[in-house]
Amino acid sequence: MIDHDTGDTAAREGADEPLSRIRNHGPEALSEAELLGVLLEHGRSHAASSRYAARVLEAYGGARSLARAGFGELAMDLGARKALRFMAAMELSRRASSEPLRAGVALRSSRDVQRALEARVAELPDEVVLAVLLDVKQRPVAERMLARGSPAGCAISVREVFALAVREAAVGVVLVHNHPSGDPTPSEADRAITDELARAGRILGLPLVDHVIVARGKAFSFLDAGLLGDARMEEP
Repeated sequence: MIDHDTGDTAAREGADEPLSRIRNHGPEALSEAELLGVLLEHGRSHAASSRYAARVLEAYGGARSLARAGFGELAMDLGARKALRFMAAMELSRRASSEPLRAGVALRSSRDVQRALEARVAELPDEVVLAVLLDVKQRPVAERMLARGSPAGCAISVREVFALAVREAAVGVVLVHNHPSGDPTPSEADRAITDELARAGRILGLPLVDHVIVARGKAFSFLDAGLLGDARMEEP
């Protein structure tokens, strides 16, 4: 449990000091502890809030690990309200730093897929599996979350993937999921479900175009590794 020091200075004395620095010099002028202190608004002064934030960062081993923490852990250390506020800020940051899948813009390579989705899913504490459904020109027509589970893995249904593709009138599927461990190397389970989806796709005429695993700046593409037979993405 992190010590909740509220400080003993005059109430809110100098509390707007970091905000003034952001206004005058930009947020990059603040330390990680000061930025987190602004967000958490803990204690009766900026100094108390920054000291508290520094203890939080130390307890979690830095900002990256803190950003990946789940609600239960955060609520125990920060309190439920601060935990929810922090998680909302992290999700907004992820969405702002990712390139949305735009209608009419084709996915031409695994790098396009990584660029579009990595920021949204790579740092999540849970494993998530997404299906990106493509039209005949490899433009996204829909994106759906298929599963979310523990870092040990989460199961998906082959039937569900292709039923979704049929409903959306898609002609191809790209599977995307994250490895919270930071290592994008596919597991045996990843290889098995990819083989199953690829076989089913060939039978149905709805190919699995790629399966991309993302993990903190790194990625593994089954297509690029030559593990999807004659599947391909059209380069421009």
